[in-house]
Amino acid sequence: MSLLKETAYKIADVATFGRGISREIGGTKIKFPARWSRWYVKDYEPETFEFLRENVKPGATVLDLGAHMGLFSVVMSQLVGKEGRVYSFEPTPSTRNVLKEVVKINGCNHNVQVRSEAVSKEKGTFYFYDTGDLVSNANSLVQTARSAGKIEVSAISLDEFADEQKAKFDCLKIDVEGAELDLLEGAKKVFTEMRPVALLSLHPASIKANNQSLESIWDIIESYKMRMTYQGKPTTKESFCGHDELFDVNLFPA
Repeated sequence: MSLLKETAYKIADVATFGRGISREIGGTKIKFPARWSRWYVKDYEPETFEFLRENVKPGATVLDLGAHMGLFSVVMSQLVGKEGRVYSFEPTPSTRNVLKEVVKINGCNHNVQVRSEAVSKEKGTFYFYDTGDLVSNANSLVQTARSAGKIEVSAISLDEFADEQKAKFDCLKIDVEGAELDLLEGAKKVFTEMRPVALLSLHPASIKANNQSLESIWDIIESYKMRMTYQGKPTTKESFCGHDELFDVNLFPA
């Protein structure tokens, strides 16, 4: 980052008294630190906004798994209201610092708890791979061609986290860059007993790099008796497993 840009960002932060730059993204006004205020385009992931608005209710307890800078954590915070709760997971330390700042300047500290763990199939310490890019949204438990470095992080399963928090989860937003199957394997109790709705982002190339498959992911979702839709319509196993680029599905209790 050039010295000129760095100076401009500092001046902008001072000029706004550290209150952030307001943006309207997906029809929602959200503040960001000056340095990151242009990271998202105005129409970023409209389907995710639509899913959250339809499924996150006041008073709900929701999870942002792969929270990045907190765009959707803030949206979820607004939707659940004062009586609700948002748990936002972001293992990358530098990105998590931005997430905390975004949560703070949007006045969401009252119902958003930022978590440092990666979410996998069990508790433990794992390597978390970083692309080396600032606030990258592609860091992961899975090593890929983009991985430039790694750090050790603590991990937890969703079932273990639910037991620790003594909480029932109503909605999950899952974007874990290839570690989807491991997360699902550690969430049997959450899906079969709590019956949340979920938005699941799937990364076929990273799943393959993790020596796993879309077929296995389909099978575990089916075993949890969850109904799956793609672009608003029911999908088939053949169609689901035929994807080779990033895609999202929505999960509902069958």
